[in-house]
Amino acid sequence: MKKIITDRPDKIHAETIIVGGGVVGCAIAYELASRGQDVLLVDRSAIAGGTSCAAAGMLAADSEDFAHPLMAKLARQSRQLLHEQQVLMATLSDVEVGLQRHGFLTPFRSYSELSSYKNNRKSALSADEVWWDRSVVQQEAPWLNRDTYGAYYRPYESEILPVHLTKAYAESAQVLGARVMEDIQDIRVQANEHGVQGITTSIGEMRCKHVIIAAGLQSEELMRHVNLSLPVWSVKGEIAAVQFADEHAGYRPDRTVYAEDIYIVPKANGEVWLGATSLPGRTDLNVSVQGVQKLLTAATHWVPGMKEAQFLRAWAGVRPATPDGLPYIGACKSIPGLFAAFGHYRNGILLSAITGRLIAELLAGKSSEELGIEALSPERLNRKGVVQ
Repeated sequence: MKKIITDRPDKIHAETIIVGGGVVGCAIAYELASRGQDVLLVDRSAIAGGTSCAAAGMLAADSEDFAHPLMAKLARQSRQLLHEQQVLMATLSDVEVGLQRHGFLTPFRSYSELSSYKNNRKSALSADEVWWDRSVVQQEAPWLNRDTYGAYYRPYESEILPVHLTKAYAESAQVLGARVMEDIQDIRVQANEHGVQGITTSIGEMRCKHVIIAAGLQSEELMRHVNLSLPVWSVKGEIAAVQFADEHAGYRPDRTVYAEDIYIVPKANGEVWLGATSLPGRTDLNVSVQGVQKLLTAATHWVPGMKEAQFLRAWAGVRPATPDGLPYIGACKSIPGLFAAFGHYRNGILLSAITGRLIAELLAGKSSEELGIEALSPERLNRKGVVQ
Protein backbone atom coordinates (compact mmCIF):
# COMPACT_ATOMS: atom_id res chain seq x y z
CA MET A 1 0.00 0.00 0.00
CA LYS A 2 1.38 3.38 -0.98
CA LYS A 3 1.57 5.96 1.78
CA ILE A 4 1.96 9.73 1.89
CA ILE A 5 5.38 10.89 3.00
CA THR A 6 5.58 14.56 3.90
CA ASP A 7 7.81 16.79 5.98
CA ARG A 8 4.99 19.28 6.49
CA PRO A 9 1.93 17.45 7.81
CA ASP A 10 0.47 20.78 8.86
CA LYS A 11 0.20 21.68 5.18
CA ILE A 12 -1.95 18.68 4.23
CA HIS A 13 -5.17 19.74 2.54
CA ALA A 14 -7.89 17.78 0.80
CA GLU A 15 -11.40 18.44 -0.39
CA THR A 16 -12.61 15.41 1.54
CA ILE A 17 -11.02 13.45 4.38
CA ILE A 18 -12.27 9.94 5.15
CA VAL A 19 -11.51 8.58 8.61
CA GLY A 20 -11.45 4.78 8.53
CA GLY A 21 -9.56 2.31 6.38
CA GLY A 22 -12.04 -0.57 6.47
CA VAL A 23 -14.08 -1.73 3.51
CA VAL A 24 -16.64 1.08 3.83
CA GLY A 25 -14.06 3.87 4.04
CA CYS A 26 -12.07 2.42 1.14
CA ALA A 27 -15.21 1.99 -0.97
CA ILE A 28 -16.05 5.65 -0.39
CA ALA A 29 -12.52 6.68 -1.33
CA TYR A 30 -12.78 4.65 -4.53
CA GLU A 31 -16.14 6.11 -5.50
CA LEU A 32 -15.07 9.69 -4.84
CA ALA A 33 -11.72 9.27 -6.60
CA SER A 34 -13.49 7.76 -9.62
CA ARG A 35 -15.42 11.06 -9.83
CA GLY A 36 -12.26 13.12 -9.77
CA GLN A 37 -12.59 14.26 -6.16
CA ASP A 38 -9.57 15.24 -4.03
CA VAL A 39 -9.64 12.52 -1.37
CA LEU A 40 -7.47 11.72 1.65
CA LEU A 41 -8.13 8.56 3.65
CA VAL A 42 -6.57 8.19 7.12
CA ASP A 43 -6.63 5.27 9.51
CA ARG A 44 -5.13 4.77 12.93
CA SER A 45 -3.81 1.31 12.03
CA ALA A 46 -3.60 -0.37 8.62
CA ILE A 47 -5.96 -0.74 5.70
CA ALA A 48 -8.34 -3.66 6.40
CA GLY A 49 -6.86 -4.02 9.88
CA GLY A 50 -10.15 -3.98 11.80
CA THR A 51 -13.57 -5.56 11.35
CA SER A 52 -13.07 -5.94 7.59
CA CYS A 53 -10.29 -8.47 8.13
CA ALA A 54 -12.58 -10.65 10.26
CA ALA A 55 -15.61 -10.87 7.95
CA ALA A 56 -16.69 -13.89 5.92
CA GLY A 57 -17.21 -11.79 2.79
CA MET A 58 -20.71 -12.96 1.86
CA LEU A 59 -22.79 -10.78 -0.46
CA ALA A 60 -25.99 -12.27 0.93
CA ALA A 61 -28.52 -9.78 -0.40
CA ASP A 62 -31.27 -12.40 -0.78
CA SER A 63 -30.36 -14.72 2.09
CA GLU A 64 -30.05 -12.08 4.82
CA ASP A 65 -33.31 -11.34 6.61
CA PHE A 66 -33.54 -7.55 6.72
CA ALA A 67 -36.12 -6.05 9.06
CA HIS A 68 -36.31 -2.81 7.03
CA PRO A 69 -37.29 -2.94 3.32
CA LEU A 70 -34.80 -0.17 2.52
CA MET A 71 -31.96 -2.41 3.65
CA ALA A 72 -33.08 -5.25 1.37
CA LYS A 73 -33.25 -2.82 -1.55
CA LEU A 74 -29.82 -1.33 -0.87
CA ALA A 75 -28.30 -4.79 -0.37
CA ARG A 76 -29.38 -5.93 -3.84
CA GLN A 77 -28.22 -2.67 -5.40
CA SER A 78 -24.88 -2.95 -3.63
CA ARG A 79 -24.30 -6.55 -4.70
CA GLN A 80 -24.87 -5.62 -8.34
CA LEU A 81 -22.72 -2.50 -8.07
CA LEU A 82 -19.87 -4.41 -6.45
CA HIS A 83 -19.98 -6.99 -9.25
CA GLU A 84 -19.58 -4.15 -11.73
CA GLN A 85 -16.87 -2.38 -9.75
CA GLN A 86 -14.66 -5.44 -9.40
CA VAL A 87 -14.35 -5.65 -13.19
CA LEU A 88 -12.93 -2.12 -13.35
CA MET A 89 -10.82 -2.55 -10.22
CA ALA A 90 -9.16 -5.55 -11.84
CA THR A 91 -7.68 -3.09 -14.36
CA LEU A 92 -6.51 -0.69 -11.64
CA SER A 93 -5.20 -2.99 -8.92
CA ASP A 94 -3.18 -6.20 -8.82
CA VAL A 95 -5.29 -7.49 -5.92
CA GLU A 96 -7.49 -10.46 -6.83
CA VAL A 97 -10.71 -10.06 -4.84
CA GLY A 98 -11.78 -13.71 -5.16
CA LEU A 99 -15.35 -13.02 -6.26
CA GLN A 100 -17.36 -16.23 -6.67
CA ARG A 101 -20.91 -16.21 -8.01
CA HIS A 102 -22.11 -19.76 -7.37
CA GLY A 103 -25.26 -18.96 -5.40
CA PHE A 104 -26.23 -19.86 -1.81
CA LEU A 105 -28.23 -22.70 -0.29
CA THR A 106 -30.45 -22.33 2.78
CA PRO A 107 -31.22 -25.92 3.89
CA PHE A 108 -33.88 -27.28 6.26
CA ARG A 109 -34.05 -30.45 8.33
CA SER A 110 -37.84 -30.81 8.12
CA TYR A 111 -41.09 -29.32 6.86
CA SER A 112 -41.67 -27.90 10.35
CA GLU A 113 -38.33 -26.08 10.23
CA LEU A 114 -39.15 -24.68 6.78
CA SER A 115 -42.55 -23.45 7.96
CA SER A 116 -41.04 -21.78 11.00
CA TYR A 117 -38.46 -20.09 8.77
CA LYS A 118 -41.10 -18.66 6.43
CA ASN A 119 -43.35 -17.53 9.28
CA ASN A 120 -40.55 -15.78 11.16
CA ARG A 121 -38.82 -14.16 8.19
CA LYS A 122 -39.18 -10.37 8.23
CA SER A 123 -38.28 -9.64 4.61
CA ALA A 124 -40.03 -11.07 1.59
CA LEU A 125 -38.50 -13.97 -0.29
CA SER A 126 -36.86 -12.94 -3.55
CA ALA A 127 -38.59 -13.84 -6.82
CA ASP A 128 -35.28 -15.35 -7.91
CA GLU A 129 -35.26 -17.97 -5.15
CA VAL A 130 -35.74 -21.58 -6.21
CA TRP A 131 -37.03 -24.38 -3.97
CA TRP A 132 -35.08 -27.62 -4.19
CA ASP A 133 -36.75 -30.68 -2.72
CA ARG A 134 -34.82 -33.60 -1.25
CA SER A 135 -34.16 -35.26 -4.59
CA VAL A 136 -32.88 -32.09 -6.22
CA VAL A 137 -30.67 -31.34 -3.23
CA GLN A 138 -29.12 -34.79 -3.44
CA GLN A 139 -28.50 -34.33 -7.16
CA GLU A 140 -27.19 -30.74 -7.11
CA ALA A 141 -25.40 -30.79 -3.74
CA PRO A 142 -24.38 -34.39 -3.03
CA TRP A 143 -22.01 -33.19 -0.30
CA LEU A 144 -24.97 -31.94 1.77
CA ASN A 145 -26.53 -34.12 4.47
CA ARG A 146 -28.70 -36.69 2.70
CA ASP A 147 -31.40 -36.27 5.35
CA THR A 148 -31.92 -32.64 4.31
CA TYR A 149 -35.64 -32.02 3.73
CA GLY A 150 -35.04 -29.37 1.09
CA ALA A 151 -33.34 -26.03 0.48
CA TYR A 152 -33.81 -22.62 -1.05
CA TYR A 153 -31.29 -21.99 -3.80
CA ARG A 154 -30.49 -18.31 -4.37
CA PRO A 155 -28.59 -18.17 -7.66
CA TYR A 156 -27.49 -14.53 -7.59
CA GLU A 157 -25.74 -14.61 -4.24
CA SER A 158 -21.95 -14.33 -4.26
CA GLU A 159 -19.00 -14.04 -1.93
CA ILE A 160 -15.60 -12.42 -1.90
CA LEU A 161 -12.33 -12.30 0.05
CA PRO A 162 -12.96 -9.33 2.38
CA VAL A 163 -9.39 -8.19 2.99
CA HIS A 164 -8.63 -8.44 -0.71
CA LEU A 165 -11.72 -6.40 -1.57
CA THR A 166 -10.78 -3.69 0.94
CA LYS A 167 -7.23 -3.45 -0.41
CA ALA A 168 -8.47 -3.47 -4.01
CA TYR A 169 -10.73 -0.50 -3.21
CA ALA A 170 -7.83 1.33 -1.55
CA GLU A 171 -5.29 0.64 -4.28
CA SER A 172 -7.75 1.47 -7.06
CA ALA A 173 -8.63 4.72 -5.31
CA GLN A 174 -4.92 5.59 -5.15
CA VAL A 175 -4.46 4.90 -8.86
CA LEU A 176 -7.33 7.31 -9.44
CA GLY A 177 -5.61 10.00 -7.34
CA ALA A 178 -6.70 9.41 -3.75
CA ARG A 179 -4.13 9.59 -0.95
CA VAL A 180 -3.89 7.11 1.91
CA MET A 181 -2.24 7.55 5.31
CA GLU A 182 -1.97 4.64 7.76
CA ASP A 183 -0.87 4.55 11.41
CA ILE A 184 -2.25 8.02 12.17
CA GLN A 185 -3.05 8.40 15.86
CA ASP A 186 -5.11 10.79 18.01
CA ILE A 187 -7.58 11.68 15.28
CA ARG A 188 -10.14 14.32 16.24
CA VAL A 189 -12.65 16.17 14.11
CA GLN A 190 -12.32 19.97 14.06
CA ALA A 191 -15.49 22.00 13.64
CA ASN A 192 -16.78 25.46 14.55
CA GLU A 193 -20.01 27.39 14.05
CA HIS A 194 -19.41 27.33 10.29
CA GLY A 195 -19.03 23.55 10.15
CA VAL A 196 -16.15 21.15 9.58
CA GLN A 197 -12.65 22.59 9.36
CA GLY A 198 -10.64 19.36 9.17
CA ILE A 199 -9.04 16.96 11.62
CA THR A 200 -6.20 17.08 14.11
CA THR A 201 -3.85 14.13 14.42
CA SER A 202 -0.66 13.00 16.11
CA ILE A 203 1.31 14.44 13.19
CA GLY A 204 -0.55 17.73 12.84
CA GLU A 205 -3.67 19.30 11.39
CA MET A 206 -5.26 18.34 8.10
CA ARG A 207 -7.69 20.79 6.53
CA CYS A 208 -10.69 19.98 4.35
CA LYS A 209 -14.27 20.87 3.37
CA HIS A 210 -15.78 17.49 4.24
CA VAL A 211 -15.04 14.82 6.83
CA ILE A 212 -16.57 11.35 6.47
CA ILE A 213 -16.47 9.16 9.55
CA ALA A 214 -16.28 5.49 8.53
CA ALA A 215 -14.29 4.06 11.41
CA GLY A 216 -16.59 1.33 12.67
CA LEU A 217 -16.68 1.03 16.45
CA GLN A 218 -14.32 3.99 16.85
CA SER A 219 -16.80 6.24 15.05
CA GLU A 220 -18.93 6.86 18.14
CA GLU A 221 -15.95 8.37 19.97
CA LEU A 222 -15.01 10.52 16.96
CA MET A 223 -18.54 11.89 16.79
CA ARG A 224 -18.53 12.56 20.50
CA HIS A 225 -15.61 14.98 19.96
CA VAL A 226 -18.06 17.33 18.22
CA ASN A 227 -20.87 16.67 20.71
CA LEU A 228 -22.87 14.27 18.56
CA SER A 229 -24.27 11.05 20.01
CA LEU A 230 -24.36 8.27 17.43
CA PRO A 231 -24.24 5.13 19.57
CA VAL A 232 -22.90 1.79 18.39
CA TRP A 233 -22.32 -1.37 20.35
CA SER A 234 -20.08 -4.32 19.74
CA VAL A 235 -21.12 -7.79 18.62
CA LYS A 236 -18.24 -10.25 18.57
CA GLY A 237 -18.15 -13.06 16.03
CA GLU A 238 -15.85 -16.07 15.67
CA ILE A 239 -14.94 -17.77 12.37
CA ALA A 240 -12.98 -20.93 11.60
CA ALA A 241 -11.23 -22.01 8.41
CA VAL A 242 -10.75 -25.56 7.16
CA GLN A 243 -9.35 -27.13 4.02
CA PHE A 244 -10.01 -30.37 2.16
CA ALA A 245 -7.18 -32.54 0.86
CA ASP A 246 -7.32 -33.62 -2.78
CA GLU A 247 -8.50 -37.12 -1.85
CA HIS A 248 -11.49 -35.59 -0.04
CA ALA A 249 -12.34 -33.00 -2.71
CA GLY A 250 -15.75 -34.61 -3.26
CA TYR A 251 -16.77 -33.69 0.28
CA ARG A 252 -16.05 -29.98 -0.27
CA PRO A 253 -19.08 -27.72 -0.78
CA ASP A 254 -19.14 -25.91 -4.12
CA ARG A 255 -21.76 -23.40 -2.96
CA THR A 256 -22.18 -21.38 0.21
CA VAL A 257 -24.50 -22.91 2.81
CA TYR A 258 -26.44 -20.14 4.57
CA ALA A 259 -28.27 -22.06 7.28
CA GLU A 260 -29.96 -20.60 10.34
CA ASP A 261 -27.32 -22.01 12.66
CA ILE A 262 -24.17 -21.53 10.52
CA TYR A 263 -22.76 -20.42 7.22
CA ILE A 264 -20.25 -22.50 5.31
CA VAL A 265 -18.36 -20.49 2.68
CA PRO A 266 -16.04 -22.13 0.12
CA LYS A 267 -13.47 -19.46 -0.77
CA ALA A 268 -11.51 -18.77 -3.94
CA ASN A 269 -8.25 -19.49 -2.08
CA GLY A 270 -9.28 -23.12 -1.55
CA GLU A 271 -10.31 -22.74 2.09
CA VAL A 272 -13.79 -23.18 3.55
CA TRP A 273 -14.84 -20.64 6.19
CA LEU A 274 -17.30 -21.47 8.96
CA GLY A 275 -19.09 -18.74 10.85
CA ALA A 276 -20.15 -17.14 12.93
CA THR A 277 -20.92 -16.97 16.60
CA SER A 278 -22.70 -13.88 17.91
CA LEU A 279 -21.65 -12.45 21.27
CA PRO A 280 -23.20 -9.02 21.99
CA GLY A 281 -21.20 -6.65 24.15
CA ARG A 282 -17.89 -8.46 23.69
CA THR A 283 -14.89 -6.53 22.37
CA ASP A 284 -12.06 -9.04 22.83
CA LEU A 285 -10.62 -10.93 19.88
CA ASN A 286 -10.09 -14.22 21.71
CA VAL A 287 -11.45 -17.38 20.11
CA SER A 288 -13.14 -19.76 22.54
CA VAL A 289 -13.10 -23.55 22.42
CA GLN A 290 -16.86 -23.45 22.88
CA GLY A 291 -17.27 -21.14 19.89
CA VAL A 292 -15.14 -23.28 17.57
CA GLN A 293 -16.86 -26.45 18.79
CA LYS A 294 -20.26 -24.92 18.02
CA LEU A 295 -19.17 -24.02 14.49
CA LEU A 296 -17.62 -27.41 13.76
CA THR A 297 -20.64 -29.32 15.11
CA ALA A 298 -23.11 -27.34 13.00
CA ALA A 299 -20.89 -27.53 9.91
CA THR A 300 -20.45 -31.28 10.22
CA HIS A 301 -24.22 -31.76 10.49
CA TRP A 302 -24.88 -30.04 7.17
CA VAL A 303 -21.72 -31.28 5.43
CA PRO A 304 -20.86 -34.70 6.95
CA GLY A 305 -17.63 -34.86 4.97
CA MET A 306 -16.44 -31.88 6.99
CA LYS A 307 -15.04 -34.33 9.55
CA GLU A 308 -12.37 -35.22 6.97
CA ALA A 309 -11.26 -31.60 6.53
CA GLN A 310 -8.07 -30.17 7.98
CA PHE A 311 -8.55 -27.47 10.60
CA LEU A 312 -6.49 -24.39 9.63
CA ARG A 313 -7.19 -21.54 12.04
CA ALA A 314 -9.86 -19.51 13.80
CA TRP A 315 -10.23 -15.79 14.38
CA ALA A 316 -12.63 -13.25 15.83
CA GLY A 317 -13.91 -9.83 14.89
CA VAL A 318 -16.13 -7.20 16.50
CA ARG A 319 -18.95 -5.73 14.46
CA PRO A 320 -20.59 -2.33 15.08
CA ALA A 321 -24.37 -2.44 15.56
CA THR A 322 -26.78 0.45 16.10
CA PRO A 323 -29.80 0.62 18.46
CA ASP A 324 -32.34 0.36 15.62
CA GLY A 325 -30.36 -1.99 13.40
CA LEU A 326 -29.83 0.56 10.60
CA PRO A 327 -26.43 2.00 9.69
CA TYR A 328 -25.70 5.71 9.92
CA ILE A 329 -25.31 6.92 6.34
CA GLY A 330 -25.66 10.59 5.53
CA ALA A 331 -24.92 14.19 6.43
CA CYS A 332 -24.84 15.36 10.03
CA LYS A 333 -27.05 18.38 9.50
CA SER A 334 -26.07 20.07 12.77
CA ILE A 335 -22.43 20.25 11.58
CA PRO A 336 -22.12 21.23 7.91
CA GLY A 337 -19.53 19.19 6.07
CA LEU A 338 -19.62 16.19 8.45
CA PHE A 339 -20.88 12.84 7.18
CA ALA A 340 -21.36 9.42 8.78
CA ALA A 341 -20.94 5.99 7.19
CA PHE A 342 -20.80 3.36 9.93
CA GLY A 343 -22.86 0.92 11.99
CA HIS A 344 -23.32 -1.67 9.22
CA TYR A 345 -23.13 -4.55 11.76
CA ARG A 346 -22.76 -7.82 9.82
CA ASN A 347 -23.28 -6.32 6.36
CA GLY A 348 -20.31 -4.01 5.91
CA ILE A 349 -18.85 -6.00 3.02
CA LEU A 350 -22.23 -6.36 1.31
CA LEU A 351 -23.21 -2.68 1.72
CA SER A 352 -19.77 -1.18 1.04
CA ALA A 353 -20.35 -0.42 -2.64
CA ILE A 354 -23.74 1.27 -2.21
CA THR A 355 -22.51 3.21 0.83
CA GLY A 356 -19.70 4.65 -1.27
CA ARG A 357 -22.15 5.57 -4.02
CA LEU A 358 -24.61 7.20 -1.61
CA ILE A 359 -21.95 9.27 0.14
CA ALA A 360 -20.62 10.43 -3.23
CA GLU A 361 -24.12 11.46 -4.31
CA LEU A 362 -24.63 13.39 -1.07
CA LEU A 363 -21.35 15.23 -1.56
CA ALA A 364 -22.44 16.01 -5.11
CA GLY A 365 -25.42 17.90 -3.71
CA LYS A 366 -28.25 15.38 -3.55
CA SER A 367 -30.33 15.16 -0.39
CA SER A 368 -31.12 12.05 1.62
CA GLU A 369 -34.76 12.61 0.64
CA GLU A 370 -33.87 12.50 -3.06
CA LEU A 371 -31.86 9.33 -2.50
CA GLY A 372 -34.61 7.74 -0.41
CA ILE A 373 -32.38 7.15 2.61
CA GLU A 374 -33.94 9.40 5.23
CA ALA A 375 -34.28 6.34 7.48
CA LEU A 376 -30.47 6.17 7.69
CA SER A 377 -30.03 9.78 8.81
CA PRO A 378 -27.15 9.94 11.34
CA GLU A 379 -29.09 12.08 13.80
CA ARG A 380 -32.39 10.18 13.56
CA LEU A 381 -32.14 8.69 17.05
CA ASN A 382 -31.75 12.12 18.60
CA ARG A 383 -34.94 13.29 16.87
CA LYS A 384 -36.79 10.21 18.10
CA GLY A 385 -35.57 10.72 21.64
CA VAL A 386 -33.69 7.44 21.69
CA VAL A 387 -30.48 9.21 22.68
CA GLN A 388 -29.83 12.57 24.26
